[in-house]
Amino acid sequence: MDVNQAAPVQPVGPGGGHGGGGGATGDKQDKEEKNQERPTGHTDPAINVSGLLGMDGLTPEAQHALERMAAELEPLRHQVEQLQAALEAARDLTHRHAVVPGLNRRGFLAELEKIIHRLGTTEARPALILLHLENGDDIRRTQGLQAHDGALRQVYEIISADSHQALMSGILSGNDFALVVLESGLDGARQKAGQIADQLRQAHTPDGLFLQARIGVALLEPGMTPEAAIDHADRDFR
Repeated sequence: MDVNQAAPVQPVGPGGGHGGGGGATGDKQDKEEKNQERPTGHTDPAINVSGLLGMDGLTPEAQHALERMAAELEPLRHQVEQLQAALEAARDLTHRHAVVPGLNRRGFLAELEKIIHRLGTTEARPALILLHLENGDDIRRTQGLQAHDGALRQVYEIISADSHQALMSGILSGNDFALVVLESGLDGARQKAGQIADQLRQAHTPDGLFLQARIGVALLEPGMTPEAAIDHADRDFR
């Protein structure tokens, strides 16, 4: 034998040696195929205790253990459902204004982003209307916080009336309101804004103060950010 020639290395393990067949690689493939063929019983990653209870051949001890597990899991599932409902309610509260029954700035921007995102799939072009209560600070200063809160609610009641058919409405900051309307282009949106301004001029607070407002309009376009839409309407104030 030539001592300078390396001897072949024999595989180690059950498949090693002469006549060993496929070796470790073949065994691994066989195991993977068997694992793929073995039914799991359910696709849900959670433990399906109900399915296990229906299995044949369970010993009384295993049956008792599974029943005890099912009894312990049911209250936990109920608690999870309650926590999920509480979480949804908390999320809704973070999008609601503290004074008026509408969206706050966070909630309005989130919904406005959804509307803009859908513009690519429709020919409709909603418009954003901004409304600033010009004498809001005067009402707050001369009549107090309660009177100012009442004026805010009165303005919101007008802009969210069914007659205006707003897609959504809310309040962005102290005296700044916003609503999205679906009218016939920018001209239709300006006409709607004019109707709202007329209603505000005709309204007055319980203390006899008139509501003075400035209004800006912007047509929503695909790809526009909510902040850019608000900026466009803000520049249109008149």
